Amino acid sequence: MGGKKELSLLPDSENYNSLQGRLFRWLTTVGRVVIIVTELIVVSAFLSRFYLDRKNADLSESLRQQKAILESTKEFEQEFDLLQNRLSFIKSFSGQSSHLPPHLISLAQSIPTGVVVTDLRVDDADAPVSKVSLSANADQQDNIVDFVTNISLNPQISAIEIKRIEKKPRNDKYLIDLSLQIADAKGGP
Repeated sequence: MGGKKELSLLPDSENYNSLQGRLFRWLTTVGRVVIIVTELIVVSAFLSRFYLDRKNADLSESLRQQKAILESTKEFEQEFDLLQNRLSFIKSFSGQSSHLPPHLISLAQSIPTGVVVTDLRVDDADAPVSKVSLSANADQQDNIVDFVTNISLNPQISAIEIKRIEKKPRNDKYLIDLSLQIADAKGGP
């Protein structure tokens, strides 16, 4: 029983130039190159991960900042749109003052500069006598007094009912709610 047998995958020196030997040499050389290139790709992907993570964090922070800016301007945008709608509504009526009943024009002329009408409801504006409910506010008490005086002196206003006068301490505004009967200049009581 003899000695040890060795098993070697390397070609013998006599088989070095044979087809099998050349194929084996080529496979090991190409295999090494493939392994080295694969390792280079893996290492470069690993190293690029740090760069990409940093870039992702920067982009996320930029996105958060832009989102905060958009959220902060959202309320302003809504107010701006509301104001734009009001202006277009006012503009549509500014050229139509001739279509308004004369008693409403007379009421508008009785409103002093410092008074802002916040709510106006007219029941049957084309009738000879119209019921008008309005809410207004002013910064000064004198403006409210002037308003009540002006409407009481208006000959087209036949009845005045003051429903509420109050001062809001939170915003220092005076509020007034009125109910009026306005007669057309041509007819009515």
